[in-house]
Amino acid sequence: MLITNSDSGGNPDTLHRSERTAVSILIVVEPGLDGVFRHVQGLVGHLLKADAHVSLAYSSRRMGAAMGKLVDQVRLAGGEVVNLGVTNLLEARDIRGLFRLVRLIRRVRPDVIHAHSSKAGALVRFLALFMRGPRYFYTPHAYYGMAKPRVFRVRFFNWVERILGRVGTTIAISHDEAEFARNTLRVPAERVRIIHNPVDTEHFCPATPEQRRVARAKLGIPERAVVLATISRMCWQKDPETAYAGISPVCAQNPDLVFLHLGWGKWKDYLTEKGEQLGLGSQLKIMDYVDDPRVFYHAIDGLLVSSRYEAGWALVFLEAMACNLPLVASTCLGMSDIGRAGLSHLWTFEPENIPGCTEAVQQWLVSHRAGIQGCNHRAFAIERLSPGRCYGALFELYRNDSNFINVAPLQ
Repeated sequence: MLITNSDSGGNPDTLHRSERTAVSILIVVEPGLDGVFRHVQGLVGHLLKADAHVSLAYSSRRMGAAMGKLVDQVRLAGGEVVNLGVTNLLEARDIRGLFRLVRLIRRVRPDVIHAHSSKAGALVRFLALFMRGPRYFYTPHAYYGMAKPRVFRVRFFNWVERILGRVGTTIAISHDEAEFARNTLRVPAERVRIIHNPVDTEHFCPATPEQRRVARAKLGIPERAVVLATISRMCWQKDPETAYAGISPVCAQNPDLVFLHLGWGKWKDYLTEKGEQLGLGSQLKIMDYVDDPRVFYHAIDGLLVSSRYEAGWALVFLEAMACNLPLVASTCLGMSDIGRAGLSHLWTFEPENIPGCTEAVQQWLVSHRAGIQGCNHRAFAIERLSPGRCYGALFELYRNDSNFINVAPLQ
């Protein structure tokens, strides 16, 4: 199962890597939704604009509607696409997915294979132990074991990541994630690179008064309401319980305050009941997540992020920055440095600290009522977190990261 330049067998349709005019990149991703998908969507778009040859391996078992559009985009650009049919769980059918991936690699013969999230990373790096030739990259998008109790399941996943961390280059999207890789998982320091998540500052931009009016009408939000939103999956990692409990006393004192939760997940019924128990009543609006949340940013006055951990600065945090919105956020693992970044309108609290969340929301509301002036969030995003800068750095790494041995001894 080795891939070498001599495998072309004289087939004129299969060029040696040295004869290609464009870098051939295979993106492998699972899941095809949420922040992982949107990161991959932006990366693929950037690579195609840079004239790279892009192929895609994905799974239809956890994907949103926009993944279908990305599949069509890659095919129209001449790339190959394969549905691996896997989930984030360990299953017998993973073997079928592995063979599909092997066949794709043999056909495409990519220069670079970049896996996104843990399942894709496990499949790709396992194959890397046997398939030589491509340069291998892995972006965890938050390790499973970050900020979790060290129960058996977490220890097992950490052990797998520790073994496979000696394969290829790991792309961390924050210093916290890189430190977790190096210190907890013992990934060799020379195999870790930090490239932050970018944000599309052209698409995500401040709302005009008319855009704000239209957005609020679309969402059924009164024009004079004050709106703080959280945009997140309804799960343990995002800790919506702290957000709900933290904002409830502020809502009780401010009847014009609306708390908007845009998201999805198995906790939806539980959170609806939680909101009733906390007395949020009609001040709580829960709406289903959409692939393009720009209309929600245009309708709100601030964003609340209450996560227990993130891979890096959460994508919704960056999108709100691009829209020049004030921010209330936990200094969780992955975002521990936000308070030191020099953002002008940011109020922070420690993870899982309900009184701290309440105080931060109150401080935001006081500032909002006084009038937000001189917010520097969008300028920061344009200068330091543009797609050209972040995806461009990744593309340069694809082309120039040739000093690594792709498979290190497993010892």
